[in-house]
Amino acid sequence: MKFGTTLVVLGLIATVFAQCVITEEEALMNMYVALGGDSWTDNTNWNTGDVCTWYGIGCNIDGYVVSIDLSNNNLVGLLTDDIGCFPYLKSLQLNDNEISGPVPDAIGNLPSLKYLNLDNNLLTGPLPATLCADEHLQYIYLGHNLFEGDIPACYVTSFTFVKEVHLDCNLLTGDLLDFSVYEYMFELRSRCNNFNVECPAWTETTDMLVICSGSCEDCPIVPPTQCPEFVEVEDCGLYYPP
Repeated sequence: MKFGTTLVVLGLIATVFAQCVITEEEALMNMYVALGGDSWTDNTNWNTGDVCTWYGIGCNIDGYVVSIDLSNNNLVGLLTDDIGCFPYLKSLQLNDNEISGPVPDAIGNLPSLKYLNLDNNLLTGPLPATLCADEHLQYIYLGHNLFEGDIPACYVTSFTFVKEVHLDCNLLTGDLLDFSVYEYMFELRSRCNNFNVECPAWTETTDMLVICSGSCEDCPIVPPTQCPEFVEVEDCGLYYPP
């Protein structure tokens, strides 16, 4: 990683610490309460001992949270601003639950985030524009929710190293923006929305896979790339800035 880029990332991490006046443990416990932790399918070790031993939580050698995987775990409720209090978080998987309401703006306070999976929930409101501040994102899964409105323009300018984006099966409107501008992008799923044109002209000329049409009667869920377990593997998400 280049020295200049390192300074930028460290600066962003310092900003997150400054914005969050609570510890990572407190942020996790706030999430636990907000998302009905007592009723989770698995809440092993939560609220006891070291957070790095809690179900679904992974840490680095310094004890900071780098991964949260609570997918398919009966999370019910609203996301809170505490989601933005993990400056070293690389992978966030909250898919296949019953999380509702809008995504907090604090989702944009995760400078290390590479893999985000919020698929198959009950999330509402617009797509979070603050997500564009998480410029290291490579995998963005927001499909099978109730998001509405236009795709934020920054979604096709901010994620230099993005590889996959899933926006399918929502209530999105406006134009399907041209994601082919991204050099490393190889898959976009956008079908089953209310775009002005389901498959605009650029989808016919790009080399990447674009799934922009098809039956929406059952809107089957197709599993995304399973990369967060191998986030340090060269072909599966390690961020090498130019």
